[in-house]
Amino acid sequence: MKKKPDASPEKPRKGIAETARELEEKQAQLLAQQQEELHRQEEAAREAYADQIRQERVELMQLRQGVIGESETFREEQPEEKHYTIWQKISNFFYHNSWWLGIAGLLVGITVFLTVHTLMRVQPDMIILLASDDDSFYALCGDRIADVFEQYISDANGDGKVKAEVYYVPISGKNEQTTGLSGDHEKFYTELMAGEAVLMISDKDADAFFSPEDTLVDLEPAFGSYQETEGVRFMLSDTAFGKDIDWVEPVDDDIYIGIRAVRKTSLDSEERMQKTYDIAYPALQAFIQEYGTTETAE
Repeated sequence: MKKKPDASPEKPRKGIAETARELEEKQAQLLAQQQEELHRQEEAAREAYADQIRQERVELMQLRQGVIGESETFREEQPEEKHYTIWQKISNFFYHNSWWLGIAGLLVGITVFLTVHTLMRVQPDMIILLASDDDSFYALCGDRIADVFEQYISDANGDGKVKAEVYYVPISGKNEQTTGLSGDHEKFYTELMAGEAVLMISDKDADAFFSPEDTLVDLEPAFGSYQETEGVRFMLSDTAFGKDIDWVEPVDDDIYIGIRAVRKTSLDSEERMQKTYDIAYPALQAFIQEYGTTETAE
């Protein structure tokens, strides 16, 4: 009998660790090949971009030097001209300028209002400054105070009408304690810096905001014979003034009238204030003669 040939020896099997190592090596080789290809593509792109830039520079220089008349690279695309109707143009104008048109319209409206108001408003021939915190006194008697003084003045501004006007400023020490300096205080100081109102009706609370002795004219030389005269003040409490202006309550003891001394102010010249004074002083004189009581009167 023939002997069976011996079977060939089996190849040793790879371990798990060796298989994993081979896989890692293949992945590393594949990654290296991909990176190399990506690097090659980037280099090619950079070279192509550099060639394009060089070509554009050459064409630009040739255009500037007149070597070539036109270039496909630097050909300007002319936008297609649009044609609008007249109404589309008007609508487009208002759409793009609505904000500025709104502001312009507002300014025009304010200007027209102020112009009409100035033209229609009767300008006063004399102004009396009323400084007090008694709102009811002004609300009920402001017009009557103006009526009283209109008896003593003439048409100073030549508009054919005789008009006195009361400027009321609600100011007193009480306001300062509760609200501090306010717009009313600023208005009061503005009136003192101007020369439009030289006749003043005031009280002791308002006196805290200015110096009457330094601001008003001393009435003693001209009106010292009247019982109501106290320095720069002509007191109104014991006169018929309250009755004539329809004030139902007794006039407070500290309410008085005076006239500002003429001087140059920060808002007015001495000459202009003098003209105002020349209108107001005769009115004050007539007022004192009407409501004052002389020392010899019984």
